[in-house]
Amino acid sequence: MLVARGATPSGRRYSLANKAKALAVILREEFDVAFVSYDATTGGRIGSSETQQASDTWVALEASTVTELAVAGRAHVTLLPYNRYELAIPLYEGGKVVLVAVAAVPALASPGPHAAQEEMRLQKWAQSVCDRLRSSDQLLRQRRNEEEQRAQVKMAWEVILTLDHLIRHLRIHKNPAKNQERILEGAFELLHVQSLLWVPQHPDAAVNIQGEAFLGPSDCRQLAACIARLPERDETGLLLCNEVQGKSWGTRFPNLNNLMAFAVTQQSQVIGWVIALNRLEGNAEGETVKIRDQGGDRAVEQPNPGTQQPSQFRRSDAALLSPFVALLGLHARGSENYQDIKNLLVGLTRSLTSALDAKDSYTYGHSERVARIAVELGRELDMDDDEIGDIYLAGLLHDIGKIGVSDAILGKRERLTPEEFEQIKQHTTIGYSILADLRQIRSLLPGVLYHHEHYDGGGYPDGLAGEKIPLLARILAVADAYDAMSTTRPYRPAMPYERVEEILTEGAGRQWDKRIVDAFLRCRHKIHAIRQRGVGESLRHAIDGVLRNDQSSMRSVALGPLQRKTITP
Repeated sequence: MLVARGATPSGRRYSLANKAKALAVILREEFDVAFVSYDATTGGRIGSSETQQASDTWVALEASTVTELAVAGRAHVTLLPYNRYELAIPLYEGGKVVLVAVAAVPALASPGPHAAQEEMRLQKWAQSVCDRLRSSDQLLRQRRNEEEQRAQVKMAWEVILTLDHLIRHLRIHKNPAKNQERILEGAFELLHVQSLLWVPQHPDAAVNIQGEAFLGPSDCRQLAACIARLPERDETGLLLCNEVQGKSWGTRFPNLNNLMAFAVTQQSQVIGWVIALNRLEGNAEGETVKIRDQGGDRAVEQPNPGTQQPSQFRRSDAALLSPFVALLGLHARGSENYQDIKNLLVGLTRSLTSALDAKDSYTYGHSERVARIAVELGRELDMDDDEIGDIYLAGLLHDIGKIGVSDAILGKRERLTPEEFEQIKQHTTIGYSILADLRQIRSLLPGVLYHHEHYDGGGYPDGLAGEKIPLLARILAVADAYDAMSTTRPYRPAMPYERVEEILTEGAGRQWDKRIVDAFLRCRHKIHAIRQRGVGESLRHAIDGVLRNDQSSMRSVALGPLQRKTITP
């Protein structure tokens, strides 16, 4: 079967001159004469070798004749003087005629009654060759279409896997700029472009560049400003511009050939631009880059960067980039909502602690100091950032239940009666009840409920002992006891630091966890330095940990035998 050598199944394209040479070889093997090829579009002859010029089989055609033969699309045989026949055979590529090959073939029979039969025989032969060449082109097109479909399916999976990886690992409460960078990295690894930009609308926000940084940040902002003024953007905010240098503004960016841009919006306002610069098309095969998968890195075939050439952006490129643009917009909206929730919780926590401080001037600042002392203990115990955030907030809120205790009892200077002490003890369960319905801070509830449990089981409200007392509560118990003993109360003056440390040491293993007391003694110089401070950025940092959006990282909480609202991850 004849195979047209104008293209390969892998999609590699040859020049028209190379196609003409390949066709000449095929037809010479078939007819044993030299053929000359003409460009079907211009009618011009391709190639001018001395062999062709000297050959008696060379036929000169007018451009109009070549055009007529190309339009007809069939082999054509014409009787020539000197007992010769002109054979014209078109070559198809992509379903249309791109070349017309012509040669003069000497007749086998002398002029006479058999000439018509020979012409008919040559016509059938030439048409048979033409049909086989056309079938070869159709087969190549079919293979190319199948490969393109497979490539599209493969690319769709790559997009899905990359987006899945990003969604699994993005953290709204973490650095927004880093999240944006990860999204851009994922998109850049799939696009064949020289650069991919994120240009935020806010002038103080940083420009992010993936790939080759042939434009500086100020140039990127100028480019985004030019794009924003262009009317060619469609309703989705997409702009495809494949002739940048043909635009009036294109001369400002001499290294820019073409671009694809998306506007990222929030509440109908443009908050930034994602811009892909200079689409590339590779010619080499077999090179790979790494695309992240759920289970690790995975090799995916990409064009060899060393042989990439400029290409034009297509709608398929926009379809590939659009989900990443949507993810950037979703992340921006999520970050804003996160900040709103964070500010709400900051205000709520401030209001609660202020209300508690207002009830008792003697304990003013107690919750803040307990929180800071507990943080130092947590750091000494080498706890992670999320746990440190829980410790700080739990310290602020550990006595919130005292809001429900009578002011007369809280401010009483004399020793409390057994009945009054029972009322004081209720502040742990009251605090739990106040906070139990706030899902975002449910990890703090063990500290609020159990910070008065004793290591030997003699505490309240449930008489838990040893390791059954949650670690958060054991830490708060030491911090709470230290601050209570080292500050003035209505019924007694503040104790010296030395005496406080003696009491903690004596009670280690009985009232308090010895491991926590030992940690206290190791970092006591830091704890002694803690003084009353306002609730500020430390509170905001702690709330970052509480609002972490990875639900799988939520720790389950065991509340012991007391039957209360179930707390689950």
